[in-house]
Amino acid sequence: MSILNSNLIERLLFTLIVIGLLAGLYSAVKLVDISSQLNNNMANQVHEDGSNLNLQSNAEGRMLYASDLERRQLLKERSQTIMIGGIGIALLGVGWFGYDLLNGRRKKKAQATIEAEAPA
Repeated sequence: MSILNSNLIERLLFTLIVIGLLAGLYSAVKLVDISSQLNNNMANQVHEDGSNLNLQSNAEGRMLYASDLERRQLLKERSQTIMIGGIGIALLGVGWFGYDLLNGRRKKKAQATIEAEAPA
């Protein structure tokens, strides 16, 4: 029964490691994409420059307003993506730590078995 539990725990820990890696990779790719979109966003460029605008028409104002809405959505997505990356790193750490503990227990058990079987 202990072997079954050990294999189950090992699979669970390996799954945590894989999920953590996938979440980290997903968040890294998504962050690069969002950063690229933010660099091309007109409202973000205006916001970073901090300069005053002299809009010539209502169409320019509407375009800047739409760009600002997109910027806010991108900032929200960036925050969520950073959280996903953090959760992925935490899962990776928990899985790795548990996997090391499990292997350490196995090595101690194997060493104790070898010492018990050795002739005195």
